[in-house]
Amino acid sequence: MLVETALQLLPATPAKVLDLGTGSGAIALALASERPAWQITAVDRVLEAVALAERNRQRLHLNNASVLNSHWFSALQGQVYDLIISNPPYIADNDPHLVAGDVRFEPASALVAGHDGLDDLRQIIKEAPAHLNAGGRLLLEHGYDQAGAVRDLLSSAGFEDVHSRIDLGGHERISLGRRPC
Repeated sequence: MLVETALQLLPATPAKVLDLGTGSGAIALALASERPAWQITAVDRVLEAVALAERNRQRLHLNNASVLNSHWFSALQGQVYDLIISNPPYIADNDPHLVAGDVRFEPASALVAGHDGLDDLRQIIKEAPAHLNAGGRLLLEHGYDQAGAVRDLLSSAGFEDVHSRIDLGGHERISLGRRPC
């Protein structure tokens, strides 16, 4: 859903796109494959994830993408983008789903974001305006019950056209906003 929405937001003309917390690089590399004119920067704070995403980038021969080690925006001072996209950790630290199903095999750092699951989303939303061109968009995945809180955070940070989109399961799972022009 993140990839589909990103492809709808920007034309196939040159653009700078940032994928925060890229993990394996799936989102960034899908975008790079679909939009050869876009320059995609994919970042992750975990060195093993950066290495994996870079191997995937090379294997797919996607020269319009680059992979960097960065905790959110820490290595991106002075860089601005037309679109910032992220599927950050958004699960509350006491969520019962953490000990059930497939997620119990995932590293907690890829899933958990504080007592309410919003810590990383708060940080991204707070710092994103300094890294977005005027009119640039921030697109975020979040938990099935977090859309209202994420929209409030986006609005409080000055984003316009704030709204959420519904996934195939009927849940508001992504929210986005536009930096004012």
